[in-house]
Amino acid sequence: MALKRKSQWIKRLKRKKIISLGLLLVTIFLSFFLISTVTSPSPVKEVEKFVKNDAAKRKTGKLESLPTNSKRADGKVVYLTFDDGPSSATDDILETLKKHDAKATFFMLSPHMEERPNVVKQVVKEGHGVGIHGVTHDVNRFYLSKQTALSEMNEAQKALESITGIHSVLIRTPYGSVPYLTKPFREALNAQGYELWDWNIDSNDWDLPEGEYVENLIEQIQSLEGNDATPVVLLHDQSKTAKYLPELLSYLTKQGFLMKKIDASVEPVQFNCYDRCHRLDAS
Repeated sequence: MALKRKSQWIKRLKRKKIISLGLLLVTIFLSFFLISTVTSPSPVKEVEKFVKNDAAKRKTGKLESLPTNSKRADGKVVYLTFDDGPSSATDDILETLKKHDAKATFFMLSPHMEERPNVVKQVVKEGHGVGIHGVTHDVNRFYLSKQTALSEMNEAQKALESITGIHSVLIRTPYGSVPYLTKPFREALNAQGYELWDWNIDSNDWDLPEGEYVENLIEQIQSLEGNDATPVVLLHDQSKTAKYLPELLSYLTKQGFLMKKIDASVEPVQFNCYDRCHRLDAS
């Protein structure tokens, strides 16, 4: 009887040890799991964070990749771009650029080029970059199909070439490439040799009252500079912009920026669709 009780006691002791060991392993596993859960963000939270950041960037036109670095060997670089011209304000813009030894890039519409061919020639003569912006600047017409988009760029290209003799591959689509410039549109333009340019700083000069666009722009440049990205600034060829342009260029000069034109050797800044690009007639 004594041997039997001793054997049963030993078995119970072994079971207790096995149970204790099992509980210890479970506790260790749960501890590691909880620690990893706390320290590693969930995929859902990461996606939510990405979407929020993306939405914030879209408001300032910072959606695109930022391939170039503003801190170059020859100094900090900024690319000023003027859309929708030439206009009655272009002469003033050119004069201000000349005073500050600055170069810019003008994305022009063919009807405006045909109205002011001498101004277009002056833009080229003074060493600025030239690109094309289409014909109508009408969303419903330009983005109707890939063929309408391509036709507008080709027509504007012909106007530029007939006036200046320059065949520019630089293009900017009306209101930027997102959301209506879908993959088939991009492929059609690429096949024709065009190089699409968006921007990473939107001055909102068309919307903000008086010279407030300058302050808005400076804040964005300072923010972008912290990311070592080259500012590509969207401005418009208009009187309000021209009026306060000296203030902007004075700031850039004092901060040591070189204001350069875009050419085919510079890697373009383009908005990323992030699955948001869709046809104009899509719901």
